[in-house]
Amino acid sequence: MAARKYSYRGIHTIKNPFDWALYSLLLWELKPRTIFEIGSFAGGSALWLGDQLDSFGIDGHIYSIDINPVTTVSHPRVTFLEGDGRNLGATLSPELLATLPRPWLIIEDADHSYGTTIAVLEFFHGWLDRGDYLIVEDSLSAGKPLQALEEFLRVCGDEYEIDTHYCDFYERNMTWCLNGFLRKRTAIGEVVPTFPPRDLGEPGLPEWDQFGLNWLGDCVDLWERSPENPGAVGELNYARARYAQLWYDTPGAELAARWHSPIGQGYQRLIRSRFPQQPILPTDLDFLLTFVEYCSGLPEPEGSIRAAIVALAYPIQALNREAWERICPQLPDWLAPDLAAALTAAISVEPTQIL
Repeated sequence: MAARKYSYRGIHTIKNPFDWALYSLLLWELKPRTIFEIGSFAGGSALWLGDQLDSFGIDGHIYSIDINPVTTVSHPRVTFLEGDGRNLGATLSPELLATLPRPWLIIEDADHSYGTTIAVLEFFHGWLDRGDYLIVEDSLSAGKPLQALEEFLRVCGDEYEIDTHYCDFYERNMTWCLNGFLRKRTAIGEVVPTFPPRDLGEPGLPEWDQFGLNWLGDCVDLWERSPENPGAVGELNYARARYAQLWYDTPGAELAARWHSPIGQGYQRLIRSRFPQQPILPTDLDFLLTFVEYCSGLPEPEGSIRAAIVALAYPIQALNREAWERICPQLPDWLAPDLAAALTAAISVEPTQIL
């Protein structure tokens, strides 16, 4: 999808061009003094927002929050903060929020999981005043944000208007923000809803669907352009751990089919980059060695196939020659080429791969 390749001022920026145009309309019409962006990625959208405020003569400021804060982008109207969408109170104190000018614009664009989206909506609900806006990004493509949005509106939908001026600007819901442009109708504290207890599930990469796999590809692309980007490094480390669990859980008879599935192809995109050959932490090495030891107790060739698949996401040198000499003869034709490619990629890497 072409939108995944888009950059703004050289910064990777994943945005639907139709939505970019809608944002420009909203910024001009709302003239927000305070913008909260939950999910910074590479910082491109925050940079664009800052430039838009300057262009429109709006005296506003953007607070862009991510668990991996952006450190390589700067703008006088943007503050990048470290924070978790599931625990925004740890980053945005009541004292700070009480001082920020209105109107507010909230952009929920974090990991697109159900738990993060519902946590962001419920946190900001108590702070939004009449006329403030809240946007839920990627509810069309990711699915889980839409579930969270619908559950949120079941509790306090009377306090919000789904602004069809933006959602249906081109035609009905022709936006990635499906029903996701919300305008607050009530004043702060006018209604105090009771949100039910919720199981937020696991944070991190989206589900194993096409959106999640596209996101993984975006992170690999970003890392290849900017290896020091903390957002890309964090997402890929998480993806590596999540894939290890996936390969552990996959029945032995299904390993080949999983390898050739879209999920497996996403993994191959990861291991064929140079990311696996980057230095790892001692805890990562301990995990890998423990996993390989576990696999050595499985019947062959299943044990060697599992060990090799997981080890390909780590530096080749993390396993000693003896381990590879035991594993390699057991590998099927569909896996051997990737091991050869990993060995080639490791040739120019320093022998010490542990931080």
